[in-house]
Amino acid sequence: MIEKDYGCGNPSRYLEAGETVLDLGSGGGKICFIAAQVVGSAGRVIGIDMTDEMLEVARRNAPVVAQNLGYANVEFRKGRIQDLTVDLAKVEGYLRENPVRDLETFLPFQEWLEDLQTNSPLVASDSMDVVVSNCVLNLVNPRAKQKLFREIHRVLKDGGRAVISDIVADREVPEEMQKNAELWSGCISGALTEDAFLEAFENAGFYGSAY
Repeated sequence: MIEKDYGCGNPSRYLEAGETVLDLGSGGGKICFIAAQVVGSAGRVIGIDMTDEMLEVARRNAPVVAQNLGYANVEFRKGRIQDLTVDLAKVEGYLRENPVRDLETFLPFQEWLEDLQTNSPLVASDSMDVVVSNCVLNLVNPRAKQKLFREIHRVLKDGGRAVISDIVADREVPEEMQKNAELWSGCISGALTEDAFLEAFENAGFYGSAY
């Protein structure tokens, strides 16, 4: 029995067979598993999430879904959706072996991280046919939102598209509401206005944005 189902839409219905799809904020993997059926065995689906508990649920269920489908085309990676260059699993591995305690240990880490982002990013540039997300973009800190949209543009192939299901507002969210943790986690306080949402895509280099 499903007790809770977070989200505000189903972007997977806009996918096509054979496509490579990136799901931002994939959580327990619901949209990824639906997308896996749409893109078929010739397609590929990658889910990005930074929550260990959600990644555990998604990875535990992935083999079950693959067995039912007859093919395995889904994987889950740990990262922040506003910075798809950083593989957080690799960062955790580095820090376990090389704890950062002072400037002397921080500088090598910084160099290592820059090399990781350049030569082994979590998601490569120009590698996705479609980026989808289901009610997650509004959870990103306002200071990082424009970077988020630039990252979506970076990972998409030329001619690729973003299919986003999210909450928008018809006016600016008041500051006191933005500071309310319960409203923020409920996908209300972080909502952009409709105009700001489309403008963020245009500023990142997209064209043809529409509801």
